Amino acid sequence: MISTKPLDTVTPSLVKQYSYCPVIVWLKVWFLLEEPATDSMMVGKECTKPPEGKGQVYVRTRSGATVIDEVVENKDGSKVITEKKAYRSHNYSRYVEQLVASYLIAREKIQGIRAARIQVGDAVKTLELSEDLSEDVEKIVEKTREMVTRETAPPRPLNTRKCTSCWYKRYCPHW
Repeated sequence: MISTKPLDTVTPSLVKQYSYCPVIVWLKVWFLLEEPATDSMMVGKECTKPPEGKGQVYVRTRSGATVIDEVVENKDGSKVITEKKAYRSHNYSRYVEQLVASYLIAREKIQGIRAARIQVGDAVKTLELSEDLSEDVEKIVEKTREMVTRETAPPRPLNTRKCTSCWYKRYCPHW
């Protein structure tokens, strides 16, 4: 039987994109669009590459799949997951949502995760993984899941200043 549902799970990357612009998520899922890698994307990928002998952690559960840039075990046995970014941003909220969405998936397989970090160069921001934060991000994951199952495009984003430089605007029904 062929499923008409385009996606069974939502990735943390889609959650990050949803926070930036829901229309991009809809276009990516329904039209299988992917922005070509730019020079800064390639530099970013190289800058966040794990050191020799270490690697990213791929986790797949019933909730979805994620790639965690780094998992560190503390002396007390608790674990910290890290999302690495190459460039500073004026708004880190979408990265926080991506990281917590990764945690929501990974906690089924990696026991003892107590904190999460966003690392940009040498700067590190540590998040305590509270139940409130998890619930807030679960709501965003659910909104993202609803978005990818819609057959029609979502409404025009409120902040259209981002649209002028958006690669996806050539396919956007609101542009």
